[in-house]
Amino acid sequence: MQSTPSPRYIVVGVDGSQTALAAARWASVFAGALALPLHLVHSSPPPAPVDGAAFDYAASSEVHKAHREEVLAEAEATLHRHSPNTGLVSIAADHSPAKGLLEAAERAEMIVLGATGAGSVERWLLGSTALRVANQALCPVAVWRGDPANVSVDDRPIVVGAEGSPFSAPATRLAFEWAQLFSVRVTAVRAWSDNTAVLASDPTSLHMLGPAAMAIDWEAIARAEAGHLSKIIAPYRREYPDVAVEERSQRGSAPRQLLDALTDAQMAIVGSKGWGRIRGALLGSTSQSLLHHARTPVVIYRGTDT
Repeated sequence: MQSTPSPRYIVVGVDGSQTALAAARWASVFAGALALPLHLVHSSPPPAPVDGAAFDYAASSEVHKAHREEVLAEAEATLHRHSPNTGLVSIAADHSPAKGLLEAAERAEMIVLGATGAGSVERWLLGSTALRVANQALCPVAVWRGDPANVSVDDRPIVVGAEGSPFSAPATRLAFEWAQLFSVRVTAVRAWSDNTAVLASDPTSLHMLGPAAMAIDWEAIARAEAGHLSKIIAPYRREYPDVAVEERSQRGSAPRQLLDALTDAQMAIVGSKGWGRIRGALLGSTSQSLLHHARTPVVIYRGTDT
Protein backbone atom coordinates (compact mmCIF):
# COMPACT_ATOMS: atom_id res chain seq x y z
CA MET A 1 0.00 0.00 0.00
CA GLN A 2 1.43 3.37 -1.06
CA SER A 3 1.72 5.96 1.68
CA THR A 4 0.15 9.38 1.23
CA PRO A 5 2.69 12.25 1.22
CA SER A 6 2.49 14.72 4.09
CA PRO A 7 0.69 17.98 3.28
CA ARG A 8 2.75 20.89 2.03
CA TYR A 9 2.98 24.20 3.91
CA ILE A 10 4.80 27.54 4.01
CA VAL A 11 7.38 28.22 6.73
CA VAL A 12 7.71 31.74 8.15
CA GLY A 13 10.49 32.83 10.49
CA VAL A 14 9.21 35.19 13.19
CA ASP A 15 11.17 37.18 15.75
CA GLY A 16 8.70 39.72 17.13
CA SER A 17 9.70 42.58 14.83
CA GLN A 18 7.16 44.44 12.73
CA THR A 19 9.00 43.45 9.57
CA ALA A 20 8.79 39.77 10.45
CA LEU A 21 5.06 40.18 11.05
CA ALA A 22 4.70 41.96 7.70
CA ALA A 23 6.59 39.11 6.03
CA ALA A 24 4.19 36.67 7.65
CA ARG A 25 1.21 38.62 6.29
CA TRP A 26 2.81 38.57 2.83
CA ALA A 27 3.30 34.80 3.16
CA SER A 28 -0.39 34.45 4.04
CA VAL A 29 -1.29 35.80 0.57
CA PHE A 30 0.55 32.84 -0.95
CA ALA A 31 -0.96 30.49 1.61
CA GLY A 32 -4.42 31.60 0.55
CA ALA A 33 -3.70 31.34 -3.17
CA LEU A 34 -2.11 27.90 -2.82
CA ALA A 35 -4.54 26.64 -0.13
CA LEU A 36 -1.66 25.88 2.24
CA PRO A 37 -1.20 26.43 5.99
CA LEU A 38 1.53 28.57 7.50
CA HIS A 39 4.08 27.12 9.92
CA LEU A 40 5.35 29.91 12.16
CA VAL A 41 8.86 29.19 13.42
CA HIS A 42 10.80 30.89 16.18
CA SER A 43 14.10 29.14 16.79
CA SER A 44 16.78 30.29 19.21
CA PRO A 45 19.18 28.42 21.51
CA PRO A 46 18.42 28.47 25.23
CA PRO A 47 20.68 30.56 27.45
CA ALA A 48 23.95 28.93 28.46
CA PRO A 49 25.61 29.28 31.87
CA VAL A 50 28.55 31.68 32.07
CA ASP A 51 31.61 30.37 33.91
CA GLY A 52 32.35 32.26 37.08
CA ALA A 53 29.13 34.24 37.03
CA ALA A 54 26.03 33.95 39.16
CA PHE A 55 23.45 32.41 36.85
CA ASP A 56 19.99 31.08 37.56
CA TYR A 57 19.64 28.70 34.64
CA ALA A 58 16.08 27.64 35.49
CA ALA A 59 14.84 31.22 35.72
CA SER A 60 16.64 32.25 32.55
CA SER A 61 15.21 29.26 30.69
CA GLU A 62 11.70 30.22 31.77
CA VAL A 63 12.22 33.76 30.50
CA HIS A 64 13.50 32.38 27.19
CA LYS A 65 10.51 30.04 26.89
CA ALA A 66 8.06 32.81 27.73
CA HIS A 67 9.62 35.09 25.12
CA ARG A 68 9.28 32.44 22.41
CA GLU A 69 5.66 31.86 23.33
CA GLU A 70 4.97 35.61 23.28
CA VAL A 71 6.56 36.01 19.82
CA LEU A 72 4.55 33.14 18.37
CA ALA A 73 1.32 34.25 20.04
CA GLU A 74 1.69 37.76 18.59
CA ALA A 75 2.31 36.34 15.13
CA GLU A 76 -0.76 34.08 15.42
CA ALA A 77 -2.95 36.97 16.56
CA THR A 78 -1.73 39.17 13.69
CA LEU A 79 -2.46 36.50 11.10
CA HIS A 80 -5.86 35.64 12.58
CA ARG A 81 -6.83 39.28 12.03
CA HIS A 82 -5.26 39.58 8.59
CA SER A 83 -6.06 36.15 7.16
CA PRO A 84 -8.61 34.41 9.38
CA ASN A 85 -9.05 31.42 7.05
CA THR A 86 -5.36 30.51 6.92
CA GLY A 87 -4.36 27.46 8.94
CA LEU A 88 -1.57 28.11 11.44
CA VAL A 89 0.96 25.87 13.19
CA SER A 90 3.42 27.40 15.67
CA ILE A 91 6.84 25.82 16.21
CA ALA A 92 9.30 26.79 18.93
CA ALA A 93 12.76 25.26 18.53
CA ASP A 94 15.95 25.36 20.59
CA HIS A 95 18.30 25.31 17.59
CA SER A 96 20.10 28.12 15.82
CA PRO A 97 17.69 30.10 13.62
CA ALA A 98 19.01 28.50 10.41
CA LYS A 99 18.83 24.95 11.69
CA GLY A 100 15.37 25.48 13.15
CA LEU A 101 14.02 26.86 9.88
CA LEU A 102 15.63 24.17 7.73
CA GLU A 103 14.33 21.37 9.93
CA ALA A 104 10.85 22.87 9.93
CA ALA A 105 10.94 23.16 6.14
CA GLU A 106 11.37 19.47 5.28
CA ARG A 107 8.21 19.51 3.12
CA ALA A 108 7.77 23.25 2.79
CA GLU A 109 6.57 24.95 -0.36
CA MET A 110 8.50 28.07 0.61
CA ILE A 111 10.42 29.69 3.47
CA VAL A 112 9.77 33.38 4.21
CA LEU A 113 12.05 35.66 6.25
CA GLY A 114 11.83 39.34 7.00
CA ALA A 115 14.84 41.40 5.88
CA THR A 116 14.83 44.62 7.88
CA GLY A 117 13.50 43.73 11.30
CA ALA A 118 14.95 45.36 14.36
CA GLY A 119 15.54 42.00 15.98
CA SER A 120 17.15 38.75 15.01
CA VAL A 121 15.87 38.56 11.44
CA GLU A 122 17.98 41.58 10.47
CA ARG A 123 21.01 40.01 12.11
CA TRP A 124 20.28 36.81 10.17
CA LEU A 125 20.56 38.69 6.89
CA LEU A 126 23.68 40.60 7.86
CA GLY A 127 25.20 37.44 9.31
CA SER A 128 24.94 33.94 7.98
CA THR A 129 21.46 32.59 8.66
CA ALA A 130 19.56 33.87 5.61
CA LEU A 131 22.49 32.91 3.42
CA ARG A 132 22.71 29.46 4.94
CA VAL A 133 18.97 28.87 4.60
CA ALA A 134 18.96 30.05 0.98
CA ASN A 135 21.98 27.89 0.18
CA GLN A 136 20.62 24.71 1.74
CA ALA A 137 16.85 24.85 1.36
CA LEU A 138 15.34 22.77 -1.44
CA CYS A 139 12.33 25.08 -1.63
CA PRO A 140 12.19 28.77 -2.58
CA VAL A 141 13.43 31.16 0.12
CA ALA A 142 11.78 34.58 0.12
CA VAL A 143 13.56 37.41 1.92
CA TRP A 144 10.83 40.00 2.36
CA ARG A 145 11.47 43.73 2.28
CA GLY A 146 8.88 46.42 1.68
CA ASP A 147 6.24 48.61 3.24
CA PRO A 148 4.68 46.86 6.25
CA ALA A 149 1.47 48.79 5.59
CA ASN A 150 1.12 47.22 2.14
CA VAL A 151 1.95 43.53 1.88
CA SER A 152 -0.50 42.50 -0.81
CA VAL A 153 0.49 40.93 -4.11
CA ASP A 154 -0.48 43.51 -6.75
CA ASP A 155 -0.55 43.75 -10.54
CA ARG A 156 3.10 44.69 -11.02
CA PRO A 157 5.31 42.16 -12.81
CA ILE A 158 7.58 39.50 -11.33
CA VAL A 159 11.22 39.91 -12.34
CA VAL A 160 13.26 36.77 -12.98
CA GLY A 161 16.93 36.32 -13.76
CA ALA A 162 16.85 34.08 -16.84
CA GLU A 163 20.44 33.49 -17.87
CA GLY A 164 19.80 30.03 -19.29
CA SER A 165 21.88 27.83 -16.97
CA PRO A 166 20.48 24.80 -15.12
CA PHE A 167 20.76 26.88 -11.95
CA SER A 168 18.34 29.54 -13.22
CA ALA A 169 15.77 27.17 -14.76
CA PRO A 170 13.86 26.40 -11.51
CA ALA A 171 13.64 30.13 -10.73
CA THR A 172 12.37 30.88 -14.23
CA ARG A 173 9.68 28.22 -14.00
CA LEU A 174 8.65 29.46 -10.55
CA ALA A 175 8.28 33.01 -11.88
CA PHE A 176 5.89 31.80 -14.57
CA GLU A 177 3.95 29.64 -12.10
CA TRP A 178 3.44 32.57 -9.73
CA ALA A 179 2.68 34.98 -12.56
CA GLN A 180 -0.07 32.64 -13.72
CA LEU A 181 -1.32 32.19 -10.16
CA PHE A 182 -1.66 35.93 -9.56
CA SER A 183 -2.43 36.99 -13.17
CA VAL A 184 0.61 39.25 -13.50
CA ARG A 185 3.37 39.68 -16.06
CA VAL A 186 6.91 38.30 -16.06
CA THR A 187 9.92 40.49 -16.77
CA ALA A 188 12.70 38.14 -17.86
CA VAL A 189 16.15 39.70 -17.48
CA ARG A 190 19.40 38.46 -18.98
CA ALA A 191 22.56 40.56 -18.73
CA TRP A 192 25.57 40.14 -20.98
CA SER A 193 29.06 41.60 -20.97
CA ASP A 194 31.33 42.68 -23.80
CA ASN A 195 33.74 39.76 -23.48
CA THR A 196 31.13 37.02 -23.16
CA ALA A 197 29.13 38.38 -26.09
CA VAL A 198 32.16 38.67 -28.38
CA LEU A 199 33.47 35.26 -27.47
CA ALA A 200 30.04 33.72 -27.96
CA SER A 201 29.79 35.14 -31.47
CA ASP A 202 33.44 34.50 -32.45
CA PRO A 203 35.70 32.79 -29.86
CA THR A 204 38.86 33.99 -31.71
CA SER A 205 37.87 37.65 -31.95
CA LEU A 206 39.64 38.99 -28.91
CA HIS A 207 42.78 36.97 -29.58
CA MET A 208 42.95 37.85 -33.26
CA LEU A 209 41.72 41.43 -33.22
CA GLY A 210 42.82 42.75 -29.83
CA PRO A 211 41.83 46.42 -29.58
CA ALA A 212 40.24 46.16 -33.01
CA ALA A 213 37.47 44.14 -31.35
CA MET A 214 36.07 47.51 -30.36
CA ALA A 215 34.96 47.86 -33.99
CA ILE A 216 32.61 44.91 -33.65
CA ASP A 217 28.99 45.52 -34.62
CA TRP A 218 27.51 45.84 -31.15
CA GLU A 219 24.00 46.23 -32.50
CA ALA A 220 24.33 42.80 -34.13
CA ILE A 221 25.69 41.39 -30.87
CA ALA A 222 22.76 42.89 -28.96
CA ARG A 223 20.30 41.33 -31.41
CA ALA A 224 22.01 37.95 -31.02
CA GLU A 225 21.88 38.20 -27.23
CA ALA A 226 18.21 39.14 -27.36
CA GLY A 227 17.60 36.10 -29.52
CA HIS A 228 19.36 33.95 -26.96
CA LEU A 229 17.02 35.19 -24.24
CA SER A 230 14.02 34.51 -26.49
CA LYS A 231 15.19 30.92 -26.91
CA ILE A 232 15.53 30.55 -23.14
CA ILE A 233 12.01 31.88 -22.54
CA ALA A 234 10.29 30.13 -25.48
CA PRO A 235 9.48 26.85 -23.61
CA TYR A 236 7.88 28.79 -20.76
CA ARG A 237 5.83 30.89 -23.17
CA ARG A 238 4.46 27.67 -24.66
CA GLU A 239 3.75 26.11 -21.26
CA TYR A 240 2.17 29.28 -19.81
CA PRO A 241 0.46 30.90 -22.82
CA ASP A 242 -1.68 33.20 -20.66
CA VAL A 243 1.34 34.84 -18.99
CA ALA A 244 2.49 38.09 -20.61
CA VAL A 245 6.27 38.41 -20.83
CA GLU A 246 8.66 41.29 -21.29
CA GLU A 247 12.17 40.21 -22.30
CA ARG A 248 15.08 42.43 -21.28
CA SER A 249 18.43 41.44 -22.76
CA GLN A 250 20.81 44.16 -21.64
CA ARG A 251 24.52 44.87 -21.65
CA GLY A 252 25.90 45.25 -18.14
CA SER A 253 26.04 43.51 -14.80
CA ALA A 254 23.25 41.15 -13.76
CA PRO A 255 22.66 42.75 -10.33
CA ARG A 256 22.34 46.23 -11.85
CA GLN A 257 19.96 45.12 -14.60
CA LEU A 258 17.79 43.17 -12.16
CA LEU A 259 17.65 46.11 -9.73
CA ASP A 260 16.69 48.42 -12.60
CA ALA A 261 13.89 46.05 -13.61
CA LEU A 262 12.66 45.98 -10.00
CA THR A 263 11.89 49.70 -10.13
CA ASP A 264 8.47 48.86 -11.57
CA ALA A 265 8.08 45.31 -10.23
CA GLN A 266 6.88 43.67 -7.03
CA MET A 267 9.49 40.95 -6.49
CA ALA A 268 12.52 39.26 -8.00
CA ILE A 269 13.22 35.55 -8.35
CA VAL A 270 16.75 34.33 -8.97
CA GLY A 271 18.48 30.97 -9.02
CA SER A 272 21.35 29.78 -6.88
CA LYS A 273 24.05 27.15 -7.16
CA GLY A 274 23.76 26.33 -3.46
CA TRP A 275 26.83 25.09 -1.61
CA GLY A 276 29.91 24.99 -3.80
CA ARG A 277 33.20 23.17 -3.29
CA ILE A 278 33.79 25.22 -0.14
CA ARG A 279 31.17 24.22 2.42
CA GLY A 280 30.78 27.71 3.75
CA ALA A 281 30.54 29.42 0.38
CA LEU A 282 28.05 32.25 0.23
CA LEU A 283 25.49 32.91 -2.44
CA GLY A 284 26.64 34.35 -5.74
CA SER A 285 27.20 38.07 -6.17
CA THR A 286 23.87 38.57 -7.93
CA SER A 287 21.83 37.01 -5.12
CA GLN A 288 23.76 38.84 -2.44
CA SER A 289 23.47 42.18 -4.22
CA LEU A 290 19.71 41.79 -4.53
CA LEU A 291 19.36 40.73 -0.89
CA HIS A 292 21.17 43.83 0.30
CA HIS A 293 19.88 46.45 -2.14
CA ALA A 294 16.43 45.46 -3.43
CA ARG A 295 13.46 47.26 -1.90
CA THR A 296 11.09 44.40 -2.73
CA PRO A 297 10.94 40.73 -1.77
CA VAL A 298 13.74 38.63 -3.26
CA VAL A 299 13.14 34.92 -3.80
CA ILE A 300 16.10 32.57 -4.15
CA TYR A 301 15.41 29.12 -5.57
CA ARG A 302 18.04 26.60 -6.51
CA GLY A 303 15.57 23.77 -7.15
CA THR A 304 15.71 20.17 -6.04
CA ASP A 305 17.95 18.88 -8.81
CA THR A 306 20.73 21.46 -8.86
